[in-house]
Amino acid sequence: MSFSQQVKKDLCAQPFEADGCVRAELSGLLAPVAVVAVDAALVPQVISVQTENPAVAGRIFRMVKLLYGIIPSVKILKRKQFKNHRLYEVTIMGDVVRVLKDLRILRHNAKHQNFYVNEIPPFFSSKQRFIKSYIRGVFLCCGSVSDPEKGYRLELAGKQKDYLKSLAQILSHYEIKTNLITRKASEVLYAKEAESVSGFLGLIGAHKALLDVESIRVMKEVRSDVNRKVNCDVANLNKVSAAAEKQLADIQAIADGPGLESLSPSLQALATLRLENPDASIKELGEMMVPPIGKSGVYHRLSKLAKIAAER
Repeated sequence: MSFSQQVKKDLCAQPFEADGCVRAELSGLLAPVAVVAVDAALVPQVISVQTENPAVAGRIFRMVKLLYGIIPSVKILKRKQFKNHRLYEVTIMGDVVRVLKDLRILRHNAKHQNFYVNEIPPFFSSKQRFIKSYIRGVFLCCGSVSDPEKGYRLELAGKQKDYLKSLAQILSHYEIKTNLITRKASEVLYAKEAESVSGFLGLIGAHKALLDVESIRVMKEVRSDVNRKVNCDVANLNKVSAAAEKQLADIQAIADGPGLESLSPSLQALATLRLENPDASIKELGEMMVPPIGKSGVYHRLSKLAKIAAER
């Protein structure tokens, strides 16, 4: 089971809240993807919705039964092009007009056309407790979220650009940054920042998934910090090693030329210490001197040795 499917399964296992929240979630589930069949007078007779997730189909079934006392039918469809790939079709019959009006998504349409709305109904968007449930419904019907181990990306796909724009505007109130793109025949609203993905999951009540994302994000940041520190330490070691090699080369050049005995006692002492301790740090060299000297003193004398080597 993918991470996205698991998130939906966990959401569908949550108990129902107040009827208003259930109504909002069901509206969000049906509005973007439901197909409405109408009679000759354009009166809606049947609502059908398809989903790849059996948990989502079961939640729609339970919500319709709870709110309207209607028992929907659930049919399993097999896709010929994909072996073992199933679709679950939930069909609602009966007082369909009442259902659509109650969910604020009734509008006239041609027979068997996809039944879309252009914006989130104000009845739901104006109330915080409703809009969170509504957005959860939208995610359950047409959303996906990537495995945080592989990256951060959340998508909501639909046909109506204006509808997704209204959703993006609402999400921005919760500091969830999204972008809208066209992909083949669909419009896709997506978030790719970890903070926005986490914010969305928290908004719709996917708390387990939120903890998973945040835990993985913290681990990635720790790994990144460790790698950065290791890389920095390696770079510093390389720099120190290169400097030590240069110092040894300068001292050897002096030894091969005029000889170390030509140096002043202080320079000769430092040159000898460096030859005997090629891996010692500047601080350690200073502490070995008699009397000990600071790092600035060591650097000053090494600079003199480099100048002598260059002039020989």
